[in-house]
Amino acid sequence: MPGGSKHPAYEQIAAIATAKGLNLKNGKGNDPDTLGKKVVYVMDSDKFPFYQGEVYHQYHNDFQSPAYGDAYNKLADMAIPEGRIKLSGCPDRI
Repeated sequence: MPGGSKHPAYEQIAAIATAKGLNLKNGKGNDPDTLGKKVVYVMDSDKFPFYQGEVYHQYHNDFQSPAYGDAYNKLADMAIPEGRIKLSGCPDRI
């Protein structure tokens, strides 16, 4: 989020996360793994911009948990024409 924890919507998002048993922490880069800890790092996108990898790596299933389902997996098909993700030129599923 632009501004990270200073974003205007942060308090609302934090309240929702807390209600779901999650703890938001400010990400600093090179943060430790959160697997099983119910911690979500909030990154300031002004300091840590998004660098997209191959389209295949956007919206695919986690390899260590149950499949997320077709609706999630098909989000990339919507994100490409909307310009939210771009074809990278790397060999891909498309």
